[in-house]
Amino acid sequence: MKIVGIAGVFLRRSYVHRLLEAVALELPEPADIDVWDGLEAMPPLRRGRLPAEAAELCRTLVAADALVIVAPEHSLLPPQLAHALGWASSPMAGGALVGKPAAVVTSCVGPHEAMWTQTKLHRLLTSGGAIVHRADLPVRPGIRQFDIIGRLADPLARDRLRPALRAVCATAREARATKAAYRVAHQATLTSTEAEPVVSGPVVSGPAVSAPAVSAPAVSGPAVSGPVVSGAVASEPVASEPF
Repeated sequence: MKIVGIAGVFLRRSYVHRLLEAVALELPEPADIDVWDGLEAMPPLRRGRLPAEAAELCRTLVAADALVIVAPEHSLLPPQLAHALGWASSPMAGGALVGKPAAVVTSCVGPHEAMWTQTKLHRLLTSGGAIVHRADLPVRPGIRQFDIIGRLADPLARDRLRPALRAVCATAREARATKAAYRVAHQATLTSTEAEPVVSGPVVSGPAVSAPAVSAPAVSGPAVSGPVVSGAVASEPVASEPF
């Protein structure tokens, strides 16, 4: 399973980037996390064709099974993240987000900040047709957030995160199974279409169907009006000769 990960900040070693790495460690099944790092160069929405940066993001999303976004507090949310999701939701994106399972993970000290971030990203993702699952992780000031291997140190945070990740992976598996079934049915349709001329060959439209047997002369031949009916048997003079 291939998942695209987006961190809603620019600094590579920021808390949000480390949280994205910790999210990858909590996935319920093996998956390749492709961290997309083109956020800083994303231009704002405008009329016309997709810019190269947006086109690259859309290609990445189309090739992926799911999407995970780890976002900071609403007051720190960069406008480039809204630009990126706006481009991916636009008609020019070719449905890059349609049916795509996505998890929005926030971890804010203030609960209202998480609510605003979740609401904004949920609106942007669903406008493009994504299936959004949310996870807001508690932040406890004064304690270590990550353990030595990079996992979330707080077991409560892990418990809050795992249901959203399970839902995303389950939706992605269902989508892959549906696509596989469609490919099999489509291939079967193509195979039957290629073999169709053998079934509808000359046997159906050949001359055997419209043969002259229906209007053959045997029906109106001389057997009906020939001399056998009005011939010598009816007017034979031998029958009246003794009188």
